[in-house]
Amino acid sequence: MEESWVRGIFFYQVLNYVRTEKGQSAYELLGMDIGEIRADKKYDFEEFADLLAKVDMMIGDGDPGFICAMSRATMIGEASWKVLFRRMHPRNIFSTTTKQAGRHNLADFKTLGSDDNHVRLSMTMWTDNAAHRILWADFYKGRLEGILSLMGRKGTIRIERESNNGEFIYVIEWE
Repeated sequence: MEESWVRGIFFYQVLNYVRTEKGQSAYELLGMDIGEIRADKKYDFEEFADLLAKVDMMIGDGDPGFICAMSRATMIGEASWKVLFRRMHPRNIFSTTTKQAGRHNLADFKTLGSDDNHVRLSMTMWTDNAAHRILWADFYKGRLEGILSLMGRKGTIRIERESNNGEFIYVIEWE
């Protein structure tokens, strides 16, 4: 199995979101210093999933959609993607995962099917930690929703959770 990692940009975005949207005291509860995070550095995926678990438990106020909503907001706020996605067709974006390869390495992705307004994407996580898989699946759903928004498209993204094998199917539909 390959080494699972995420770039520091994800840590930075989560910490910045908490500090900006939930306040300094909520940020301090997380026990991490945003100034020590390097956006381009690779960090162990389990560390990031632990951060998501802390955010979910301590700041998410029991809202099962909090991680997804936070992720969507951070994706929409990421300036580098705004220009890129504005002119692209959703099928071309959601049918490939090459653009994300430099940002994280933690699962196998494959397109299960697509047409003019629909893509089914499979993500099979490498970690055995079920809680971490669910947190990332929700975080990734928010990223996908953010992409749709950046493209100016209306649509929905549903997760079909498969059995305990770590596979998640994303059903992405747009107008």
